[in-house]
Amino acid sequence: MKKIGLVLVALVLALATVSADDRIVSPDQLPQKAKDFIASKFAGKTVQYVEKDFNEYEVQLNDRSEINFGGNGEWETIKCYQGIPAGILPEAVTSYVTSNFADAKIVEAEMDWNGIELKLSNRMEVHFDKNGKFLGQKYDD
Repeated sequence: MKKIGLVLVALVLALATVSADDRIVSPDQLPQKAKDFIASKFAGKTVQYVEKDFNEYEVQLNDRSEINFGGNGEWETIKCYQGIPAGILPEAVTSYVTSNFADAKIVEAEMDWNGIELKLSNRMEVHFDKNGKFLGQKYDD
């Protein structure tokens, strides 16, 4: 029984060590695609810090916007409480939100292999496929 306990403790410590790869790095270490994205879509904003975790980057800008990039420099999530800048999301997505939620801002966007999930300032979650086709919505409680 003691051996099982020791093995479990060793396993927990090993997992904690593996997941502790988060480290602050220089903005210069971002992939070029991520640097170009920030410069074009968040012009005038400065990078406050970059945290690297394995092959992913979490960037915080001086206006408190947060952008997570994959290792290839493609954005995966964006949080921007002033509203996500125009030109980031597909036109069909922004058009739908503007038409159906005129008083709301897009404050969070997550893109993955099967689509885009948005969170709006009115606490609605809106889902789209990769092509910008509306899939559904729900109130985010």
